[in-house]
Amino acid sequence: MVFPDMECNDSRLFDTTNNVTYFVIEQFYRFRYLYSNVHPFLSFILCVLGLAANAIHILVLTRPRMRHSSVHTVLVCIAISDMGTMTSYLMYISRFEFLSDKEGYSYFWALFLKCHAMLSIALHAITLYLVVLMAFIRLSAMKLTTSRWLDHTRALTSAIFIALFVFIMCVPTLLAHQIDETTRGVSLNGMYYKYSVGFSTLMMQNGCFLMKANLWLTGIFLKAIPCLLLLCFTIALIHRLRENNEKRKILIKEERAKKRGDFTTYMLLLMVTVFLFTELPQGIMAILNALFTTQFHQMVYLNLADVLDLLSLINCYVAFLVYSFTSSRYRQTLFSLLPLTRVSYSGISTRQGTLKSHPNPGAKTLVQRANSVEVASVRSPLVDKSAATTRPNSAQPTDF
Repeated sequence: MVFPDMECNDSRLFDTTNNVTYFVIEQFYRFRYLYSNVHPFLSFILCVLGLAANAIHILVLTRPRMRHSSVHTVLVCIAISDMGTMTSYLMYISRFEFLSDKEGYSYFWALFLKCHAMLSIALHAITLYLVVLMAFIRLSAMKLTTSRWLDHTRALTSAIFIALFVFIMCVPTLLAHQIDETTRGVSLNGMYYKYSVGFSTLMMQNGCFLMKANLWLTGIFLKAIPCLLLLCFTIALIHRLRENNEKRKILIKEERAKKRGDFTTYMLLLMVTVFLFTELPQGIMAILNALFTTQFHQMVYLNLADVLDLLSLINCYVAFLVYSFTSSRYRQTLFSLLPLTRVSYSGISTRQGTLKSHPNPGAKTLVQRANSVEVASVRSPLVDKSAATTRPNSAQPTDF
């Protein structure tokens, strides 16, 4: 992608005549040169493994015991968005890094590069807003257990509206780039043309007015606002979690129940925190990019662009890794899909876990004992003793 030297009517951020400032900026350029040799290979590996991880993630979350949760519905949408991000970036790395052409590219690949510039921003912003939606749903559930946001169809509808909103907001980014002809020549097959992608001349007119407007639009609506919402919901979740823990200590006397806690909220807090720490710096950089376009975009943003892409790819792993390490129900569902471990995890599914299908015959579970007492208490004295002895001592465990 070609970026011409931009001269926009904005204030200067750096004093390039200062030796210390010049040295720091020089280190940015040096870092970009060194890291650019490693980034394509590292990104390629992350994309391939990330596509496999998110495919497994979707497969697990769409199982019958997992699919009716609104949070899981949003997680599936996040995984689909992440797979789109990694697919687009994998194609970009393969063609424009490993198979780069200094003369230019065919019109098809130039068009792909133009769309990739928009898709990489849009899909990542969709993921960010979906994480905000997931935090909102969990907070609503903690306030009211009968919240309408627990309906998975409502969550899916909200995710679709988020995707439409973000794509509309990214239309100016698509228009901000144009395809330019760089080379033409004659070959055995006839005339050939090579193209490149750069900023639109319309965007660069009037002191980069439209360019800066698009940067403000992207920085505020696709970075700053979702990061601010994530910060607010994180604080609200922590506050609500503390209140619930205090209530639990008062209502529940058993020590084991005290230690159990709200694992779902803890998992969500971990995910939101990771996204917040990786996205908040990008939000700040997006605002600075709009304020000081001439210097900050060329001297800082472009030199750290590969690092920002790397953080976006790492974020694509967050949901899969968090659920794999913290949710026993998720692991049980995952292992049940593997042929070698399917027998070991063939227990009876419940909301709180999995009851073993072959319990100790000499011991009764608490559920069985409770059901035995209930059956005995409602037994009519008119029932024949022989008929009563044929009835089971306890009801079978049911889903609860």
